[in-house]
Amino acid sequence: MLTRNLIPAITLIEILVVIAVLGILAAFVAPNIGGWNCKQETKNDFNKLNGFMQTLRLEAISRNSTMLARVYRGGNNAIIMAYQGPQGKKKACSGGGWNYRGRNDLMDYRSEKSRLSYTKRDVCFEADGTATASSYTITRQCDGKNHQYKNQIFGATGFIEKLKYNLKANQWDEL
Repeated sequence: MLTRNLIPAITLIEILVVIAVLGILAAFVAPNIGGWNCKQETKNDFNKLNGFMQTLRLEAISRNSTMLARVYRGGNNAIIMAYQGPQGKKKACSGGGWNYRGRNDLMDYRSEKSRLSYTKRDVCFEADGTATASSYTITRQCDGKNHQYKNQIFGATGFIEKLKYNLKANQWDEL
């Protein structure tokens, strides 16, 4: 009984053509992936910053004391540390007498690769829900363009608004 080989033969030329086509596609896709990663890392830094600020706001209410976010280093590789004031009363957002709450109790904010700028170095979240009005902006250059995210802290309510800069419209848009 004769058996036929049902698998068609592939020539060396066909294999080289497929490898060349895949190489060309990879050359177009690789730069786009790098830009996407950069934008995603910027957004991750911003989400970490917002999580840190929201945590301080909620901790102030639950602990019935003032919580302080203090910027120790702005720019690239920024550090914001968390402190707690005395329970049951408002504490001025400056001066001494603060208890550091980082390391084990609350995590400090550290930007990975983005640049942090701010309007006030110290922001206090009070037990009654109010806060020091301020804003923090995360910026990173990806694909030759600055990508920016900003949170705006409203003093009377302590609400934290999240914004993204729209490069096409040249304006801040809500997230």
